[in-house]
Amino acid sequence: MLPDGSAAPLRSLNAAEWDHTYASVTAGWDEEPPPALGGLLTAYAPPPARVMDVGCGLGTTARWLADRGYDVTACDFSPRAIDEARRRTPAAAPVRYEVLDVTDPTPLDPFPVVLDRGVLHTCPTDRERRTFAAAMSRMCGPGGLWFHVGAAALSADDALNQSGGPSWTTEETFLDAVAPWFTVLTLHTADFGRRPGVTDWPARYAVLRRSQS
Repeated sequence: MLPDGSAAPLRSLNAAEWDHTYASVTAGWDEEPPPALGGLLTAYAPPPARVMDVGCGLGTTARWLADRGYDVTACDFSPRAIDEARRRTPAAAPVRYEVLDVTDPTPLDPFPVVLDRGVLHTCPTDRERRTFAAAMSRMCGPGGLWFHVGAAALSADDALNQSGGPSWTTEETFLDAVAPWFTVLTLHTADFGRRPGVTDWPARYAVLRRSQS
């Protein structure tokens, strides 16, 4: 609530707030992806594809990708998360970490494959979701693939619950956010993770191709 009693506007956490989160909260959502993601990667971008893991957090998914033969770069805008990801990653592991806010319009060399697992769903408004989708289009470049995993609202009522962590979006809301830049190649629902009561909630698994223009 704001001082005048009105509700604070919805927004995603900034880098400093994520630094504080990683310093003060056990990242219960941080676990290796379930087989659903592995199956999509094998079908659409088998190793040794070059992958950017966006919003990598503590690096668990990045290490999981590297173990499967991918050439991995991983980024997060939280310096604390990247420091911890580097600490947890064996020196010989083929993962490069960068402190990077992908919504910064600074030009980058695009990747053929970009992945977000649990990043878009931290954006609680249509504007923030479109900003993130535009950033992913810059990251993967024309014809590139975006693998997305994020909280799925199975009904409009589910989408109203924004208080428990991820922002649950309906399929219509998700498609509206990505449509200006991407074509959906496949989309289905499966559990986000495998921890009972923590990550076994419905998530949208999507593979999207960046438009050539």
